Amino acid sequence: MTLWVFSGEWSNSIVEADELSLEDPQSVSNTALVRAVQSEAETRTLFLDVRGQTAANRMVQVKSEVAGKIIDLPGEKGFFVNKGDLLCRVAEDSRRAEYTQALAELESAKLEHDGFVDLNKKGLQSGIVLAKARAALEESRTQTENARLALMKTEITAPFNGVVTSQQAEVGDYLSPGSVCVSLMEVDPMLVAGRVAEKNIGQISLEDEVSVQLITGERHIGRVSFVGHAPDDRTRTYPVEVTINNPGALIRTGLTAEMQVPVGAEKVHLISPASLVLDDVGSVGVRIVDGDSRVRFMPVTIADENPAGIWVKGLPASVDLITVGQEEVSEGQLVSIDYSLLNSLVTTP
Repeated sequence: MTLWVFSGEWSNSIVEADELSLEDPQSVSNTALVRAVQSEAETRTLFLDVRGQTAANRMVQVKSEVAGKIIDLPGEKGFFVNKGDLLCRVAEDSRRAEYTQALAELESAKLEHDGFVDLNKKGLQSGIVLAKARAALEESRTQTENARLALMKTEITAPFNGVVTSQQAEVGDYLSPGSVCVSLMEVDPMLVAGRVAEKNIGQISLEDEVSVQLITGERHIGRVSFVGHAPDDRTRTYPVEVTINNPGALIRTGLTAEMQVPVGAEKVHLISPASLVLDDVGSVGVRIVDGDSRVRFMPVTIADENPAGIWVKGLPASVDLITVGQEEVSEGQLVSIDYSLLNSLVTTP
């Protein structure tokens, strides 16, 4: 009879493909002869494939806080800017003069207050007058700070590093408080946003490390930064976001991405597809040799596959897996394991 064993590569249980002929066991004894390998389970991380898109970490409309005419617009569309860089400059008008006047009035109020303090210490000034001088000083300080802020706000700067995506105003335009100067998009870090089915959302945790492959072929490692708590009413899926680094703003928004999100771990065996058999009711499994040297069918579930073989779960941590002769034996049959070619059948990495 002619039997096949296919090769794989994983840990210490790799069976090479070869065509082998076994001696008819009936001609030797009543015990069937099979070949087996001791397969050891290993812990393998499970991943959930999630399709998503790159997206900006945040996008804001940078608005003016004061009224005035735009006299300079260095924040040009498409340019990368750093936090604090000037985006728009509004005309100062009378604001600098008002600030200068406020500083002078503050100095006067301080001198007047200090004079009342000296007189009060000598008993020549009442506490009421001193309190009024202190209140006048605080009011002058407030007016000076307001004048300083009004002057400072004529320069509209970037709140974070990012790319100017649009300019809503031009030099010469008049801005009112709340008018948009430019739109700014933060692209480092970058988000990869996707949606996960409700049956899987409980398996995802914040800070999980995620492998991301962009449609451009680039691979990145990121971490889960957001897991939604409310599903989409139509699709019953939950939003998930992964944050990846994007130095130099090389990754653009809107790119299709494939994410491998870890969702747990399991004990699995790597076996050759040739080891799979069907039982009488059509269940997929393998045949093993138990402690009494008898054949047992064990159903398995295929967890994943790659060129080295297939990962299956449902087997004990250590099992004698029949690799040659599994189609020629039946449940409960007494067998003898032939390890004579084990060294040639097993390849260690």
